[in-house]
Amino acid sequence: MNRPNILMIAVDCLRSDRVFAKDRTCRTPSIDDLVKRGIGLPNMIVENSITAPAFTSLLTGCYSLAHDVTGLLGVRMNPEMVTAADLLVANGYHTYAEVTGPLLPAVGLDQGFDEYNYRDQSEYFFTPWGEKLLQRFREGGFIEPWFVMVHFWEVHEPRQVPPEFDAPEWGATRYDQAVSALDGYIGKLAEAAGEKTTVLFTGDHGERVTEKINPDSLLPYFMNKLNIPMLDKEEDTRVMEDVELLHKRGQELHDVSRNLLTTTGKGENRLGWGSRLKMLFKLIRVALTRMRTQKRKPGWSGFVELLRLKWNDFLIGWSVFRGNAMAAQMQLLRTTLGQFYLQHGYHIYEYLSRVPFVAVNLPEQQQSKRVEAEVRNIDVLPTLCEALSLDLPSLSWHGESFLSALNGETDASRPLYMETRGGAQATHAFYVRGVRASGFKLAYAPNEKQAPVELYDLKNDPHEQANIASSYPDMVKRLRDEAESMAQALVQSGDAREVSPQEQAAMIEKLKSLGYM
Repeated sequence: MNRPNILMIAVDCLRSDRVFAKDRTCRTPSIDDLVKRGIGLPNMIVENSITAPAFTSLLTGCYSLAHDVTGLLGVRMNPEMVTAADLLVANGYHTYAEVTGPLLPAVGLDQGFDEYNYRDQSEYFFTPWGEKLLQRFREGGFIEPWFVMVHFWEVHEPRQVPPEFDAPEWGATRYDQAVSALDGYIGKLAEAAGEKTTVLFTGDHGERVTEKINPDSLLPYFMNKLNIPMLDKEEDTRVMEDVELLHKRGQELHDVSRNLLTTTGKGENRLGWGSRLKMLFKLIRVALTRMRTQKRKPGWSGFVELLRLKWNDFLIGWSVFRGNAMAAQMQLLRTTLGQFYLQHGYHIYEYLSRVPFVAVNLPEQQQSKRVEAEVRNIDVLPTLCEALSLDLPSLSWHGESFLSALNGETDASRPLYMETRGGAQATHAFYVRGVRASGFKLAYAPNEKQAPVELYDLKNDPHEQANIASSYPDMVKRLRDEAESMAQALVQSGDAREVSPQEQAAMIEKLKSLGYM
């Protein structure tokens, strides 16, 4: 069959309600047009509200415990995983990615892409990068059939709101205004890609915008334990500083975090002198870059803030010098990207885990409609493979095609394992695990006996305002046992989901026959 070109648009932090809710305040005529032309699914659920794990699950169809990308730092995708880019290349596609933020090549997501362009986080749609990308589409700059994945950062904190959109008519919050501003460019991008192009539009995870943090929930528990102050409002400057630091010194941060995680993961806590010296050198480079990127606040408060950050940098280095891997890991969690709890990555609430999914010109799906079935982001790759009738090796993934659900044949609702580790992860310091099943959601800290347990009735309490865990101990136990069983199976039987040597050989032969190797 003739393979259609595929454009995957992924907007970082895009909540489903900003595309499908009737009472939303953002204005999105271009996105609305995609919904009208295609199939809209407002109930796509992601396992993890951190960008790197969410993207890896989207591209592999597997849970994070299998593909190994469980946080932002110190993680790398299991190289034996097969990605969407791998499969599409093996079926004659040319693959391209335009990404930013935490999707560093160090994570391993460049696997299978002919071209993986990791741009500076300051290159937004309204900068020269945006016009160059449109021009490349218009001038046929991608070899057909192509698969192009574009990752947008404009809605992420600090929100990018051009002056003409900085007004109440474009949204009640800066988040909504940022969505409204990006909308027009998305329309131009879809148009430049071509009328017959298959367009997949989604988000990687949701975002906290105006939601209040329950004082009896897991987040305050962890913040108190880690001695991190709970702030009442977002601090754009701090976020930008840490994003710049990740972009400039992401490789060093990944290397340090990976070394710490490897050491503690083996049940050890002592670093050898060789590791200490290498890590100290990288941390000095990180600290110097942090000093250059920090935009000091005026007055006494700014001076105190600067001293606190420098002291935290010193404590990381001191813990490494002493060879204490766990202490260094904990300090890294406190100081690096710690403010993201204000937005996402700290829990598995609905506003963090529900994202939109829209498919336009999906093969065999000509009818435009809205489908309320609950699906998962790990289901996207199996669905795309079935819709395109791809020639596949014998693969196994956790996701399942929801193509039949689009035809109304079945409800695609299935249990969903969920977790998050607070960004710059320390496995035993900030770990939320849960499961979403049978209309209920359980969230708990598997390594913390004193931490609160949260249970919500999603049907009758969709905004998760009433924690009913204490009233339903039997259900808590049943769902917790189910989550633990799923987690154990993911860890212990990971080899069953990896490509066998025979399958890998078949994939290589296919690539050779197509002239890619």
